[in-house]
Amino acid sequence: MRRVLGRWLVALDRRRVGHWILLRALPRAIARRFDPAAATDLAATLELAIRDAHGHTEARYELAIANACCSVRPREPAAPAARAMIGSDDLILLACGAVGWPELLSSGRFELTGDPFLALRFASLFRLPVVLDPV
Repeated sequence: MRRVLGRWLVALDRRRVGHWILLRALPRAIARRFDPAAATDLAATLELAIRDAHGHTEARYELAIANACCSVRPREPAAPAARAMIGSDDLILLACGAVGWPELLSSGRFELTGDPFLALRFASLFRLPVVLDPV
């Protein structure tokens, strides 16, 4: 089921309007998936960069984490401590639970840079579904 939903959303994302909707909804979706318990001791600014279907970085989001809260703004942060870059299609599959972040990381489809300890903690700050049926 997750695979079917993920593929349907990826197909929708390939359309200009669908992609625009994804980018507009992303800040709220990120904030909803944020896990305050995973960030009780963290104060940092992270960057999430989203690539389009052609591999171009087209959207950047500032994730400011402090006091177990996460605020998301559609802008490039001034000095992020860590950066995550992912394609919009892979982000959809990750959010649906159709693929796990370790698989994306090992295949080069999810890139983490900056402070290595913070970068590796990036995905664990969000409640991602357990991958039951990998792509």
